[in-house]
Amino acid sequence: MKTTLLTLVLAVAALVPAYAQDFDPKPGTVLWETLYDPPYTEPTDIPAGDSLRKELFDLLRTRLEPKAKQPILFSGSLKAYKNWALFVGESQDKEGKPIAYPELGNSDTVGLWLRTADGWKLVSYEGGLSDVFYDIWPEMYGMPRELLLAR
Repeated sequence: MKTTLLTLVLAVAALVPAYAQDFDPKPGTVLWETLYDPPYTEPTDIPAGDSLRKELFDLLRTRLEPKAKQPILFSGSLKAYKNWALFVGESQDKEGKPIAYPELGNSDTVGLWLRTADGWKLVSYEGGLSDVFYDIWPEMYGMPRELLLAR
């Protein structure tokens, strides 16, 4: 039942983005618990050593390591809220030194994930960015603006 309800709600939300942004189940309700697992009621730091942090970074790592041409570690803020997670920080090598991505020569890194009925999915990311282009992600993807404000 829980998976069926979650699949139905996510399918409807994907079809109607304007309504999805207005859709706001209340904490403590069955719908909240079904949609948001774990049910973060506010932007929450995901600490080092947490299995969710490893899971999310592994998804990001597979996309950025070919660009960096070396193994990557991440340092920075990873926060989750509702069924979204946002990382803002930098890519580092195994000694903790910044990895300068080829295009712009810096290590700035961002990642955005969405928890779906099929698990966490990497929605968007970049390594070596030049500006705060991800500021449009709430409008572009419907992620909660609170995640940007909490970094």
